[in-house]
Amino acid sequence: MSNPAAVLSGVPQGSVLGPILFLIMLGDIDKDVAHAFLSSFADDTRVGKSVQNEQDVQILQEDLYKIYEWANINNMTFNDTKFEMLRYGRNSELIESTSYLSNTGSTIQPKTALKDLGVTMSSSGQFTDHINKITETVRNLSAWILRSFKSRSRILLLQLWKSIVIPRLDYCSQLWNPHNVRAIQQLEDLQKAYIRHITGFNQMNYWDALKELGLYSLQRRRERYQIIYLWSILEAKVPNINSTSGSPLIRTQSEADSRNGRTIRVPMLKRSPYSTLRSHSLRFHGATVQHNATLTEEPHRYQQSYF
Repeated sequence: MSNPAAVLSGVPQGSVLGPILFLIMLGDIDKDVAHAFLSSFADDTRVGKSVQNEQDVQILQEDLYKIYEWANINNMTFNDTKFEMLRYGRNSELIESTSYLSNTGSTIQPKTALKDLGVTMSSSGQFTDHINKITETVRNLSAWILRSFKSRSRILLLQLWKSIVIPRLDYCSQLWNPHNVRAIQQLEDLQKAYIRHITGFNQMNYWDALKELGLYSLQRRRERYQIIYLWSILEAKVPNINSTSGSPLIRTQSEADSRNGRTIRVPMLKRSPYSTLRSHSLRFHGATVQHNATLTEEPHRYQQSYF
């Protein structure tokens, strides 16, 4: 019922058609991109490509120019001050001798870490920065709960832990699930310290306390979510993970009616400086954990028996 108004840029807050029209306009942003892969979430777009030499650098820059040209055609202006670049790899000579230009001609500054949809990605391929940030956030939330609520009853503190804190520890854990013993213990200590504030659990052994409270360890929760996500991929409930060539990475090795039940194919791991990181990724580690439990068509039944 409001009066008409000219919208020269952006999307009006609270409108119904605004987000739909924006997605329609954004739908062909990659139509002229020839070599790089592009992914968008709302107005957050990432462009990436495997770079082996200076020719690949030039190819990626040409794809960036195509995106800048698309913006000009659609009367959209990119904010180059928000451009972020993250480089993976050990070819320091190539990294130091090459650069990429923004839509204004300025050099896009590389970063050692940046946040992508709530997960801190690092140029080293490790998730140490993300785990440290989660640790700080959970400590602050736990302290806030203990300051704000005088009661230390089991029902209250458990409900607050599950509804406020646990989601921060579980979010996207399929991706950043740590393999380093120190990082695993760092996260586990957060739950251990919180449980000790519950009446009657101050001196109880951590594992006995988990059993009494009906909780899983945080490491077991992360393994559980990896298995659930792999099952969801096989059931086509979520998109598969594709390689750079476009072929699916998660595939079955045996069917549900086989002797071992349905299992996931674990590829051979090639020796490389990143082989340790790859071996603990969802594709490798998640599949290995899944093999120990065997996927069935009813994951909730097996989750109960396995966990």
